Amino acid sequence: MGLEPRRCLIPDLLDKLGWTQRQLSEHSGVHEKKISKYVTMKVRHMPLGDAIPIAEALGVTERMLYEWARE
Repeated sequence: MGLEPRRCLIPDLLDKLGWTQRQLSEHSGVHEKKISKYVTMKVRHMPLGDAIPIAEALGVTERMLYEWARE
């Protein structure tokens, strides 16, 4: 039994910082289009190569980018 991402929490984290997806892109180095795909859950599994810089830019751990559910 594994964990599956239920909801992306990036929008909530951006709201707390008063940032846009574009600003997150600038701070993390991850392309804005990729961030949009994670936020809308079009891509459900974010690679660590993107999760780490996004999480660092937002000041959270990688696990905190999603709400998780057991399969």
